[in-house]
Amino acid sequence: MNVLHLDLGLEFRGGQRQVLYLACFQKATEQISPYLACPLNSPLRLKAQEKGIETLTLPSRQEFDPRNWINLLSFLKKKHIHIIHTHDARSAGLGAFVYHFFAPFVQLIHTRRVSYPLRNFWSVKKYELAEVIVCVSKEIANLMEGYGISHDKLKVIHSAIDISLYAVKKKRTGDKINIGLIGALTEQKGHTIFFEALKILDAKFSNFTALIVGDGYLKSKLECMVKEIGLSEKVKFLGYKDSREILPDLDIVVVPSVSGEGSSAVIKEAWATAVPVIVSGLASNLELVTDGINGLVFPKSDSQSLSLCIEKLINNQELVEKITRNGCQEVKKYSVQAMGECYLRIYGRKAKG
Repeated sequence: MNVLHLDLGLEFRGGQRQVLYLACFQKATEQISPYLACPLNSPLRLKAQEKGIETLTLPSRQEFDPRNWINLLSFLKKKHIHIIHTHDARSAGLGAFVYHFFAPFVQLIHTRRVSYPLRNFWSVKKYELAEVIVCVSKEIANLMEGYGISHDKLKVIHSAIDISLYAVKKKRTGDKINIGLIGALTEQKGHTIFFEALKILDAKFSNFTALIVGDGYLKSKLECMVKEIGLSEKVKFLGYKDSREILPDLDIVVVPSVSGEGSSAVIKEAWATAVPVIVSGLASNLELVTDGINGLVFPKSDSQSLSLCIEKLINNQELVEKITRNGCQEVKKYSVQAMGECYLRIYGRKAKG
């Protein structure tokens, strides 16, 4: 079976990493021949080529660019593609348009990775045109169904991490605590809630450093906030780094997101590294984390509760050991192989259909 993965992002973040994981898994199984279509400046295109995945370079990242339609249609016929599998909102539009008007001979599958609302008629229609919509959390599936998309089209497959890439952190020594937040510097990630919690914590426990990993449009604003609340010496903005570089240095990972989470890779990476994780009570986070079992949960946007969770982990080593031990077991459910096999079953059903 020949599958064309379609992604129009110009960054290499969680979604693009999932595409690469899936394509490499499929190539290794030899049951599927994966191909990838993405724009010229896509980092994913280069990484896929390094892994031996054949790629199609698209002229732009616009779903309504006729040059993209022509290139895609030619490639679909040349490579005898059976399935177009899209992985972001723009590619969902491009894939749906080409499928509907030019290529009814292929199957169309979308993966939806975020829980943001659908904004207009086309945002809904492009998903309705797919034969299967894979959602990376039940929350996203419920959202899509709320827009009138048939329940029968919706499948839930959580995102994966390559567990073999992560080394278990050694036990903490000394009193110094490193608390990490890993994610883009954007509104939905909840940095302001985190900094408010640190201000509260600072009045009780001052021997900590907060390491902020990621880039984004809010950097200047967040740096100003940190300065205004008097935490400039304790909060370090590290810019973009591979999470594997920073996780071994962390004693606690916080995921304070206020919206938009799909299936958080950071939670799984913390589990794989045996670093205790604290998450906001978003529905998608609660699909992964059970409070007091494999992490701690605080009510969304509640900085006081987040501060108390951090304090609890600082003062209770027995709890830290319990949730990290359980996290190391839980993360096995989210391996690349587990995710890849779920997609194989969906592809198989479509092929039979």
